[in-house]
Amino acid sequence: MFAGPEADPAAATAAAFTGTAETLRELDFTDPCPIATVALEVASTHEALRRATADVFASWIEALAGFYAGAGIEAETARDTAGSVIALLEGAFMLGRAAHDTAPVLAPARASAAIVRDALGRAG
Repeated sequence: MFAGPEADPAAATAAAFTGTAETLRELDFTDPCPIATVALEVASTHEALRRATADVFASWIEALAGFYAGAGIEAETARDTAGSVIALLEGAFMLGRAAHDTAPVLAPARASAAIVRDALGRAG
């Protein structure tokens, strides 16, 4: 979802939200993230599936943190930033599905970019 390491990370993050909004529309607002659906359904009742979904989310956060760290954000801040962006995206999916609208996915694009810009500002 994110551009190469030469890309502006704040712009790439906002673009990822814009792209996922389009994907949500193309899916006719059906399940854009089956990992989140499984996590929500079984987290309190099936430990093995809970761990599996947690591992997937952790891998996404680590990959995104690597992207941010490659842009110069300190490792701990990069992980926190990545976790915040993934949380915004997953929440946006849920709200977009409920509203049957892409607006809840597009609005946090600006917020996610601001979070990344703030992290970059602390790095420099």
